[in-house]
Amino acid sequence: MQSLPIQNSGFFDIARESSDISFEEFSEKYLTPEIPVIIEGVGNDWPARERWSEEYLLKQLAQAPTVSTASLWYWGERDVLPEDFTTPDFVNQCLDSPAMFPRKLHTRIWIHKMYNVSSWHYDANFTNVFNVQVKGKKEWFLISPDTPLDCYPYTTFAIMDGKKEDVLEGKRHTQFFLNEGDMVYIPPVWFHKVIACDKENININWLFTKRKTTVSSVELKRDLERYVLHNYLSNHRFKFVRGIVALFNRYTPVFIQIKWNDEEMTKTPYTVSGLDMFMRVLKENFMLLKTLMHVNKIKPYMKSISRPKKLDKIKL
Repeated sequence: MQSLPIQNSGFFDIARESSDISFEEFSEKYLTPEIPVIIEGVGNDWPARERWSEEYLLKQLAQAPTVSTASLWYWGERDVLPEDFTTPDFVNQCLDSPAMFPRKLHTRIWIHKMYNVSSWHYDANFTNVFNVQVKGKKEWFLISPDTPLDCYPYTTFAIMDGKKEDVLEGKRHTQFFLNEGDMVYIPPVWFHKVIACDKENININWLFTKRKTTVSSVELKRDLERYVLHNYLSNHRFKFVRGIVALFNRYTPVFIQIKWNDEEMTKTPYTVSGLDMFMRVLKENFMLLKTLMHVNKIKPYMKSISRPKKLDKIKL
């Protein structure tokens, strides 16, 4: 059953649905208006619930030719381990819809130890995410893009400048535990923070990006302006400017890069003007001052992140 409509600020109870939800119902209630929802019991019958461990996955993924190791997760095709799980029908219909950009790799697998924290951020490239908790339990916090957090300049990561209670004050937010077998849908540019609660925590998620969105928000506009700025600089008439952009994206972690991954930009309700871009540069550069005040928190956090083991070390 869907929860009450989400108010403009303060806490809201996230909507919950059963795993037999149809694509049409999911699309009408959540996909089109871009509202988060928990879909319960999606993976209850998956063999992965019993089979998956870090040791098992490393062996299996090392033998899959299309799987690769990213900075924080493992990339794979949609049904990378078909004997272990089944992609839900409504997920397949989302991924295959002509309203979405095509992509080769839809799937990410995450392995986390207890107390691993994914700090406040939103996923780049207007990404929609289906995330299933296969093993363990995680605590989730979501903040609406209508009441966004301050981010490090030009990134999708929020500045670490306060305690949980301070961050949530005045924000449109929710908090919940995602249990084994359950799925959460995270719409584009929704901020989220995730804490691993059990000894072993394994998640699988599927990604997709809409060709068009009718939803407006403060953070959507900011992110669109980020990409317009990057597109301008990466196609600049001066070669050294293009080179600086290329070097930045080559040597920075993927979660910091500004790089649109599809053949064209998602169509949004916004038209970005030259004045918008001028103001965006001023606003992002102003965030440098706030960044300097909290820069000492970045290095300890980066050291605490659980990173995936390289699969090529165990390939035969």
